[in-house]
Amino acid sequence: MDSRNPIELLQKGYYTTLGVATSVVESVQDQEKRQENLAQLRLDFSQLAEIWADKGKVTETEARKFVEVVLERPDAASPSSASTSSPSRRMIEDDLISLTETLAAIRQDLEAEQSGQN
Repeated sequence: MDSRNPIELLQKGYYTTLGVATSVVESVQDQEKRQENLAQLRLDFSQLAEIWADKGKVTETEARKFVEVVLERPDAASPSSASTSSPSRRMIEDDLISLTETLAAIRQDLEAEQSGQN
């Protein structure tokens, strides 16, 4: 991904941003990760960008798996509690499906543009 292709740069920027956000959350939640992430700041920026982009790719994959598991899991709630939480659960599921579809569409657009430029 070191070429000057704008689509690849956009993808790398997306993954890098996602990786930075993940690193910040890790740093806030875990003292060990905080020290590790602070030590990484001494690296060259291109090395940091690669680390963050890789972390962003992993985070995206884990998030997709989590969403799939949540959507496929049968509702284990009792009938009385299911009736009270069902509308909000449906809204969350609808939002997750919508976000997943939007991400998939963005990815397809980026891949289509990338293959069109080659």
